[in-house]
Amino acid sequence: MSAPTALLKTIANARPGLQTVVEHVLHLPELCPASRNPAPGSTLTLRYAAGERLLELFSLDTYIDAFVGHPVVRDMELFVQTVAQDAANAAGVEVTATADVRLNRVRQGQRVTVVAEPETGEAG
Repeated sequence: MSAPTALLKTIANARPGLQTVVEHVLHLPELCPASRNPAPGSTLTLRYAAGERLLELFSLDTYIDAFVGHPVVRDMELFVQTVAQDAANAAGVEVTATADVRLNRVRQGQRVTVVAEPETGEAG
């Protein structure tokens, strides 16, 4: 969908025969310079049963940072949908992405959960 996709890398799973569930808990930066959302304390959790590939930690941080001030991905729902799909495509497995978002200028938070399957031809 966007240039950040190319930033998301994987590494080989050294023990793919072992049932392994991975959760990445990312502390989200301020993505929107206008609203200053999400507010500090917001997180995005990516959860998946490991297959042949694992999401690489450092590229995951770089990938998320690429959405700061993004011209297309401007709301949290689309952000979580995009990250879930890109992560599923990269890892080649189903990924559940859950954002727990604190928001500025409203008296509410938001939880967005997306389950994404890898799209054919895009894993790895």
